[in-house]
Amino acid sequence: MSAGNRFGREIEFREGAPIQLLQYVEDNSKDGFGEIVLNPVALNILQTIREPLAIISVVGSYRRGKSWFANVLHGRHDGFDLGAKVEGCTRGIYMWFPPFTLESEQPDGKIIQKRVIVLDSEGIDDPKQDQHWATKLFILCLALSSTFIYNINGIVGRDDIGKLYLMTDLSNFIQEPEEGDFLPRLVILLRDFTLENPESFKDYFLEKLNNVNSEAAKGIKKFFYDFDVYGLPHPGCKRKMLQHMEDADTDELDEEFVDEVENAVKSIYSQIPLKYIGSSTMKGSAFVKFLNDIVERMNKSETSSLLSIPSEYESIIQFVAQEAIKEAVGIYQEQMDHMLNEEVKLPILWDEFTEIHNNCISEANKIFFEKIIGNPTQMESFIEELSEKMSKIKEEFTKRNSDELTAYNENIAKDYWERYVKIGLNQENLFESNDEFQEALKAFELAYEKSMMKSSEAAKVIASYMQNQYPTAIEYMTQLGRMNAELAKAMKAKEEAETFRLEALAREEEFHREIEAQKHEREESERNFKTKMEELRANIDQQTRSHEEMKERLIKERDITAEKYNQKFEQLHNEMLEQQKLNEEDKRKLLEQQQAKFEQIQREAEEENRKRTEELKELLRQDKEKAIEKQNEFFQKQLTEQIAANQKQYSEIIDQIRRDNENWRTAISNSRRDSSRCVIS
Repeated sequence: MSAGNRFGREIEFREGAPIQLLQYVEDNSKDGFGEIVLNPVALNILQTIREPLAIISVVGSYRRGKSWFANVLHGRHDGFDLGAKVEGCTRGIYMWFPPFTLESEQPDGKIIQKRVIVLDSEGIDDPKQDQHWATKLFILCLALSSTFIYNINGIVGRDDIGKLYLMTDLSNFIQEPEEGDFLPRLVILLRDFTLENPESFKDYFLEKLNNVNSEAAKGIKKFFYDFDVYGLPHPGCKRKMLQHMEDADTDELDEEFVDEVENAVKSIYSQIPLKYIGSSTMKGSAFVKFLNDIVERMNKSETSSLLSIPSEYESIIQFVAQEAIKEAVGIYQEQMDHMLNEEVKLPILWDEFTEIHNNCISEANKIFFEKIIGNPTQMESFIEELSEKMSKIKEEFTKRNSDELTAYNENIAKDYWERYVKIGLNQENLFESNDEFQEALKAFELAYEKSMMKSSEAAKVIASYMQNQYPTAIEYMTQLGRMNAELAKAMKAKEEAETFRLEALAREEEFHREIEAQKHEREESERNFKTKMEELRANIDQQTRSHEEMKERLIKERDITAEKYNQKFEQLHNEMLEQQKLNEEDKRKLLEQQQAKFEQIQREAEEENRKRTEELKELLRQDKEKAIEKQNEFFQKQLTEQIAANQKQYSEIIDQIRRDNENWRTAISNSRRDSSRCVIS
């Protein structure tokens, strides 16, 4: 870019150069309207503008110095092509690139940044110009602008008012919206004004216009609530310089002319309004959509067809909303991908995940609320649509982290199960007793608890082990005889209860996490919505038309929208609480079932013990009877043996006695015999 021929004074110099925004291509094959062709390069430039737009169109009669004034708006003499440099066949509108930033203070004292786009149109009333195109060009500039500068001869004669006759009834060309400022701020430049300055250029202009076309004068007063008129005297330079004003030196121009030009430029910028769509400001993407739609409509008709601005507005609002939703969703997805793939390594704890999600969605919401336009009712539907799309994407990221958490905790559980429990179920290293088995289960649970990533997924993993691996191990221990059936049944019941408890805790944690997420999103949405409503209210304060009606409607729609949003959140919150309540009820019922099962097991165990006791008593009785019988048999045998021994002994004694008796008898007999012999002898 060249250094440029500076105008100086207190008008800020703007770097840059003009670029064609659109051109009119005549159709030489027939006697009809040609085609308005937009420049995609210029549209791409406009598309990127995020600040509110203030659009200045400089329109006027052919060779009246409008392009030079458009240059002075940028603090320079050169820039837009002037006079002889513009060929008669050039048809279209040029814009300054880059559009520059201007600060302005709102009524509430807030400083806002606006982006100013200056448009320089081809001269109107060129004898070679297609009159249908000239009319459409005038209407097009009116529709696009927030400030409309019309450059005419200061005499204001019949041949000098140009297309101002169209002001007679603009409703023939433009259907305005019911609310808000649509038509731009009108600025009339009376060029080469050589008469004595009137007390009011506005009154002078209206008087002269009324003399030429009273209906046009009435139309301007009807359609433009406020407008300015500036009288600019002759530049005071020679004809040759007039033909090359891009090379002019400000100091060589008439001092009064320079002062009036400087005053007009400063006044225009001090009052420059934004381009509005109802109570919303227009930004780059909205302006491009608006321009595209208007050009498309104009190209469909050879004559100046009616532009329905409310229809165009609705189309723009929907378009901008979809663009905002698309961009916000894209930013959220891109940032979440970056954070979860590059900044951190999955799995992560849910608190960290929530923090990342909140940061990413806050950034996305910021973009979304900056871009969306429309009234509160429309915004409500856009917010809901964005929320639905965000929820789906969040679910995908949530599932990714949940799957990773599950896999991580499953690996931990598998490792410790093999280390502490499975090893004791092998034939080579079988648990010696139930106590040893129970200690192994406790060691497994303790090790898992210390190493797991605490989450609902971790609870579900250990619950899964209690539901599947534990019963298998218990059954195996029972088959090996290391555990009796009653104990095995009791352990299974205990693990079932613990499984349910862990699953219930996992669900409660997920419910709690979801409720907290909803709460955070609601609070953030309320903050953003409140900020947006304050912005819309400030925009209404900046406008002059239907001021109070717009404000009242805004407040009413805001309150209705806020109430609907609160109702939806409360409904969702209540549904989650109801689900949690059902979960608690299920847990209570299952606990009751588990208690009943434990009582049943206890009763069965007591009955089994009673039966076993009776059986044992019977066995003891039978054993006792057998023992007594055996003892009796033993005693009887001993008695029999003793009797036999005694009998034998008695027999021996009797035999002995008998023998002794016999011996004694024999002795006696012998003694008697001997005595007899003695006697005889």
